[in-house]
Amino acid sequence: MRLLIGASKDPGHKGDANRLVERISHVCQIDLSNYRLSYVERRVAARMRVLRLRSYRQYCQHLDDEPGERALLLDTLTINVTDFFRDASVYRFLSQQVLPELIDRKRRSRNRLIRVWSAGCSTGEEPYSLAMALMEGIGRHGEEVHFSVVGTDLDVKALEVAKQAEYPITRASHIPKTLQAKYLEFTGDRFKIRPKVSKHVRFRPLDLFSGRPVGMVDLILCRNVFIYFNKDQQEKILDKFWSSLTKGGYLVLGKSEKMPASMVGKFESIQGRERVYRKTDGL
Repeated sequence: MRLLIGASKDPGHKGDANRLVERISHVCQIDLSNYRLSYVERRVAARMRVLRLRSYRQYCQHLDDEPGERALLLDTLTINVTDFFRDASVYRFLSQQVLPELIDRKRRSRNRLIRVWSAGCSTGEEPYSLAMALMEGIGRHGEEVHFSVVGTDLDVKALEVAKQAEYPITRASHIPKTLQAKYLEFTGDRFKIRPKVSKHVRFRPLDLFSGRPVGMVDLILCRNVFIYFNKDQQEKILDKFWSSLTKGGYLVLGKSEKMPASMVGKFESIQGRERVYRKTDGL
């Protein structure tokens, strides 16, 4: 029996794949209609190799027979690759250019709250990194400017980890030593984000297509999420981001992701290499 996953000249292959997606969506209670079919196939292929199954039919039967497989498949589909201060050059640019501008803007405004949205935050490393960067940036202006960070993700299990604000000590390696001393509490082989940081961060589950987006935010980070979606789907998400951002708000994409040409009228590039954009009037 030949393996159906991957490139195939079989004209029935796409139909088989679409039926698989429908089955997974029903069994796992997840909407896969907005995911690239090729991405879903690759992730299912990874599970099939582990299980030594050779057809979609076999895998669907396994999903029905083994409820535990549903959680394993969800973990595979909502792949969580993250780290504290991931891509140090992005955080340098944020700390040197973006955050100072936002802080200065808020100091001169009646609205003294900086709101940040980390979309696709996984287990929380990015929101906590942003909170530490903001605390450093605000510094002596702490009485004048306040901030909040909202982390959203489709993976509820990952969000439960994020809410605990506790990680293995190996995860601290990318956090600057000066920040470790100020913002982390170490116990044995674990560390916890200090309450003075974590109190500014909250998490909630969110499907970027069907869920209610975070509103009135000054900065959105959505990095390494667009790789799952096609151009039309990316544009839908970017339209939501544009509506969520305040006037002159900032958007940061992943370093391997590009702004679709159709959205240039709504976002201007601030730093091309780091994929930092600013909201325009969209006209």
